[in-house]
Amino acid sequence: MCVTALRGCFGVQEVAEVSFSILYDTDAALNFVARTKEDLCMWTDGLNALMGKPMSSDMTNADLEMLIGMEMKLRLLDLENITIPETAPPVPNEPSNYNFTYNFS
Repeated sequence: MCVTALRGCFGVQEVAEVSFSILYDTDAALNFVARTKEDLCMWTDGLNALMGKPMSSDMTNADLEMLIGMEMKLRLLDLENITIPETAPPVPNEPSNYNFTYNFS
């Protein structure tokens, strides 16, 4: 996909923010333009994971911060003597019907 083909959809600054290149030779490169910032993060994280490098995109960092925050909250619950069950609660039986609408008349 060529950057000039995207100029009608994106401005030059927006294209620069969602672009990346793979250098595979001293003078050869594959240039990519993602549709969104999220797509860019997924592509670059996936390629880094395949190469054994750390995933360091904004989305990965946000997900990591969320997981660390949840772990901290769970540990704080344990400090307040709130027991966290070791097993999941049982799954309830299926309802007799799936007609969950209300009659407001």
